[in-house]
Amino acid sequence: MKVALATSPHLNHGGMSLRTRPGDPPPMQNFVPVGLLSLKAAADAAGAPAAIEVVETNQLLLDGAVPNDDALYDGLARSVLAAGDSLVGLMTDADSLVHTVLLGQALRRRSPDTRICLGGPAVTPISAEFLDRFPWADFIVRGEGEATFTELLETLHAGQDPSGVRGLTHRKDGRAVVNAERPLFQDLAELPWPAYYAYDMSKGARLYLDVGRGCPFRCSFCATAPFWERKFRMRPIDDIIRQLEYVRDAFGRTSVNFSHDIFTCDRPWAHKFCDAVIARDLGVTWGCSTRTDLIDAELLDKMGAAGCEEIYYGIESGSPKMQRWIKKNLDLERSLEVVRATKAAGIRPVTGFIVGYPTETRETMSETLTRFFQFLEEGQGRSQLFTLVPLHQSPMYKQYAPTLNRPAEYYDIPVTDRPMAQIQQYRREHKDMFCTDYRFACPEVGDALIDAAEELSGHVVVLASLWPRLLPYYDSPMDWYERWVAWIEEYNAEHAPGTRFRHQSEARDLLVFAQEETVRLGIEDSPAASLVRYEMMRLAAADLPEPPPRPAAPSVGPESALRAGDFLSAEFPHDLHRMLRGPAEEPAAEDGKGSANGSSYVVTRKSASDKIETIQLGRSARDLLERADGRRTARQLIAEVFPEEAGDPDTTLRRGLELVRSLAGMGLLLEAPVNGDTDAR
Repeated sequence: MKVALATSPHLNHGGMSLRTRPGDPPPMQNFVPVGLLSLKAAADAAGAPAAIEVVETNQLLLDGAVPNDDALYDGLARSVLAAGDSLVGLMTDADSLVHTVLLGQALRRRSPDTRICLGGPAVTPISAEFLDRFPWADFIVRGEGEATFTELLETLHAGQDPSGVRGLTHRKDGRAVVNAERPLFQDLAELPWPAYYAYDMSKGARLYLDVGRGCPFRCSFCATAPFWERKFRMRPIDDIIRQLEYVRDAFGRTSVNFSHDIFTCDRPWAHKFCDAVIARDLGVTWGCSTRTDLIDAELLDKMGAAGCEEIYYGIESGSPKMQRWIKKNLDLERSLEVVRATKAAGIRPVTGFIVGYPTETRETMSETLTRFFQFLEEGQGRSQLFTLVPLHQSPMYKQYAPTLNRPAEYYDIPVTDRPMAQIQQYRREHKDMFCTDYRFACPEVGDALIDAAEELSGHVVVLASLWPRLLPYYDSPMDWYERWVAWIEEYNAEHAPGTRFRHQSEARDLLVFAQEETVRLGIEDSPAASLVRYEMMRLAAADLPEPPPRPAAPSVGPESALRAGDFLSAEFPHDLHRMLRGPAEEPAAEDGKGSANGSSYVVTRKSASDKIETIQLGRSARDLLERADGRRTARQLIAEVFPEEAGDPDTTLRRGLELVRSLAGMGLLLEAPVNGDTDAR
């Protein structure tokens, strides 16, 4: 048998904007498909009679191998079938299930005799309904799939009835049949390593190691615990370490992520793991996720020493009342202490918050927004805000599914109009299948306040330095947010009429709003207003041309004609570096809002790595850059900018050349032909 296993599409939301148009190259997230590679490894280890290939559909789209046109899904189907046409296995994920459905249909059209199997968290809880609705699908592997998928391959090869394959849903006599459940593996050491060798690891896709599975908690909004039957299992420590050594030595991977929701659920185990990693001195850094009530400063210090560089903490709500209602039950003050301890251990803390619970109130949402901005500042710009996604296996879904009342305002793959019409039709006709594309009603808050949070946090994080300056002028972050929601809806109605993203924005829109607010608040001369100007300059710098290579040792001489490089500049009435370090770094003003002393001349420019750099310069450097028009020589510029040392013009020239060469080394001054035609800036 020739078998292909294909990943589900994963959109990179950070690469989307209101300017993205149907048919644009889609910004996808590519990743090493460890789950599919694990299915292959298990089947190969058992000697299953199948030649299995894994296809990363996101990489096909990123590479342009499959164009984003009306035939998008046919193009993906062609690539998948080229890898295997006896059976195709499709990975499913909640936020892209409708795209997997269109791919499955295209597979059936192109190859009617190919059998199609699906698996994953998006279809496991709705397996029978899915097969009844979509006749192109033949099988669904439910839950933990390695043993079920292997047995299915053996059964199909032997031409036998799959009714005895536990963990499988299949179609028999025109109706869906749900076979008996398959027990989970008691010991993950029974599973072979994923078949990394079967994937092009040179692509640089993110690597998530499967170090453990399951969650023993009962959070009402989450489907992870029910999917894994609320059981918690970890791979053996030595097994994980040997995998780390393998991906390091075989593929040069020195940074990985651990795909486990609660890495420190068993704290003694986590201590032993860190001890073993430290003893082996692996030279590999890693990131993980856990709860703030399952970690402490001692463990954090040990994790930092063992190479942990980032931890994601799901806080979920900033409201104590909502913490109890969703059964997360975190102590929010302790969570804040854990974030601080994480930073102190040299590890990046990332926190996540959710709004849009069915019983959300203005008060609970206000508390969450307040905590979000607090954790954003404490985490040095690393926090995320999500809207609640309805998940079939979550306890909350079972109770509140009837209240799903509107499509979510999140970005989707920018497919062309024809396939988008199909997508919208499926969402309308099969709302219960594609529930993750909808949002719960929040009668105590109002839909607009939830919808506007859908894609907001990415822009808020980009502007993280601004909020500690601006928000103190409001009664609360909720006060700021409500003004923002009303403003962006009106703004989009004027500038983007007809879009379904009524409340979505660009970072620049946030800055335009903030600039208008500084006028309304009467704080045009405040540090907050200066930061708004600075952030606008940074965004504009992204449109600058790519800079030329910088000289290793600038050889600018007195007679070199000089011109300014490509950068943006502005003078601020405040010390920008001090402002960016935060209000705590400066003395408070009489009104308690904080102020910054001094002034600064700042340039922003694009670096060779396509990042935006900020440089604060002194007055002499500013005067040199403003006069460097491609016609003046270094000697002439120095004579204009530097007062001549008493009776010592050579000293003046030498001092001036030192600064000129420093600016040239930074790429801010460039040599130009004498008497050239270069226009002045």
